[in-house]
This record gives sequence, structure tokens and C-alpha cells, in this order.
Amino acid sequence: MNRGQFVFPALLGMAVLVGCGGSDGPELAIVSGTVTLDGTPLKEAMVTFVPESGRPSYGGTDESGYYELVYTEAKKGAVPGSHTVRVSTQRGGDPDSGIKAQPERIPRKFNTQSQLKKTVEAGSNTINVELTSK
Repeated sequence: MNRGQFVFPALLGMAVLVGCGGSDGPELAIVSGTVTLDGTPLKEAMVTFVPESGRPSYGGTDESGYYELVYTEAKKGAVPGSHTVRVSTQRGGDPDSGIKAQPERIPRKFNTQSQLKKTVEAGSNTINVELTSK
């Protein structure tokens, strides 16, 4: 093969990559809030916002039930629009490291079978999630 046979495919590949550049994903809105269960802040829970289409965003709650959503490891937020919200406290255990499994404390209507809907608006959002155990 001559050198020209390698140069054209390389240039074509670079043109495709440049043409695809400039898009770092969808526009995201910042989302944070507090999760409560029966009026008490819910600590150590996973909050997931699942949009009607696209990638979900997630975040964990701290001791005061506060969460912030992340879209990817490097990007905070969620896509604007309607989301199904799922909350879970279930955790698998790891006997080797002494971590105990945690059973689910949240009713299925708020996690695996969630019908809880919240709307994310462009910009910054404070979305509190109030759950009941009944």
C-alpha cells in the first residue's frame, strides 16, 4: 500500500470526529431537594429521575435527606421534562468488608412500580420528594 491509501481514511475519520464534536449531550437542569418518609428525612436512599426518553439521573441522600442529581459521573443535573421518580433504600451486603445488607423500606409504589411524577424545568430546580409508608 502507498502512503495515500492511509492518509485519506485518516483524514476522513478526523472529519467525521470534528463534525460530531461540539455536542456534550443534552442540556441539563440542576436538581436538588430533600426526601422524607412519613415526614422524617430519609438518609442513605438512592433517588432516580427517569425521563420519558433518554438517560436517567440519580443521587444519594445524606443524613438530612438532601440529594443532588447527576447525569453522568462528570455532569450534574437532569434533562428538562417529565420524570418518573424512584426512591430505594435496598442495599446488597458484602461480608468480606463487613457491610450489612439493607432491606427495602420504601413501598413499591415509590420505587419498582413508581407512579410518582415530577417535572424538571430548565435552570435550577428544588424538588422535594415526600413519601409515605402507607
